[in-house]
Amino acid sequence: MDRLSPPLPGRGRDSGGEGSLVRSIDAALAAAADCGASDIHFEPQQGGVRVRVRVDGCLRDLQRLPPGSAAAVASRLKLMARMDIAERRLPQDGRLEIVSPAGERVEARASALPTIHGEKLVLRLLRSSAETPSLDALGLDPENRDILRRALAANSGMVIVTGPTGSGKSTTLYAALGEIDVAGRNVVTAEDPVERRIAGANQVQVNDEIGLTFATALRAFLRQDPDVILVGEIRDRDTAEIAVRAALTGHLVLTTLHANDAAATVARLVDMGVAPFLVAASLRLVVAQRLVRTCCTGCRGAGCTACARTGLRGRTGVFEALTMTEALRRMVSLGAGADELRHAAVTAGMRPLAASAQALIARGMTTTAEILRAVDPS
Repeated sequence: MDRLSPPLPGRGRDSGGEGSLVRSIDAALAAAADCGASDIHFEPQQGGVRVRVRVDGCLRDLQRLPPGSAAAVASRLKLMARMDIAERRLPQDGRLEIVSPAGERVEARASALPTIHGEKLVLRLLRSSAETPSLDALGLDPENRDILRRALAANSGMVIVTGPTGSGKSTTLYAALGEIDVAGRNVVTAEDPVERRIAGANQVQVNDEIGLTFATALRAFLRQDPDVILVGEIRDRDTAEIAVRAALTGHLVLTTLHANDAAATVARLVDMGVAPFLVAASLRLVVAQRLVRTCCTGCRGAGCTACARTGLRGRTGVFEALTMTEALRRMVSLGAGADELRHAAVTAGMRPLAASAQALIARGMTTTAEILRAVDPS
């Protein structure tokens, strides 16, 4: 696979001992911040430590640190992330700051995981200073964009953005907040982590270790005279039930949930233990999404240094929007499954993810192979 610039010292061997290894780690972190990576992986293996970065949703090799360096690499990163370097048997979490070659300071969330070859470290780069895109820039087609804007203009109900990890759900929620009159409404958020600062919003960082969970924050929010509540993720029945209750009592609730598509999201809430009639009454809109890489504008897909010879550079969203009509509400209340809801929604005019993806191919924005990688063709 292609290397990312800038070139890193110590590739394949440690010519200068511990100092060279430290420089290699620091250079890898700087390169990851510079190339816009979302994650950087330090993976101990028999032949050394493989370093990879995730750019535009795909992992690329960055460099390989020498054999026997796994323990030193883990210790260095754990020290930077304020972890316990003496504990090598259990997973740990920490945080650190990375400085890019351009001087940008990027906060990173670190995770250490014991493996058979040593501790693997993964750093998630959190660019809180990054500009929040508008709804117009997400890739929503005009019809789905209008559907989402109408839902955001409501005073109550729940809007859920769904998809797998790394599908851009948080970015869509932040863009949604940009449509809301934050100055004239009380907007409170519970996030893990707080990825972007929103002027005028009251943002809370969830911390499970001290008992500040999503559910705990939600209960407190309801005593804070809120107009709009953003919940970073619904992970359990307790959070789901409080979010539903908030949506039914005059609050607009924005949240995310892990599901394959919009119809499966509705069924997932019921599976969590929320009564079907409450789901039907509270839910206003479900937006399912994926991120797909777009054709590189520099080489038009042929491959160049800017896109690491992949022909793809940057990403856009693929969406489907399920509006809860009265007919769908009745179906949910009666216990309809995901397949029945999906069929009814498509019959009523919902454009499924696969159809939206095909439209991107037709416009020359991406490739069939990329769609097959990122979107379930069914």
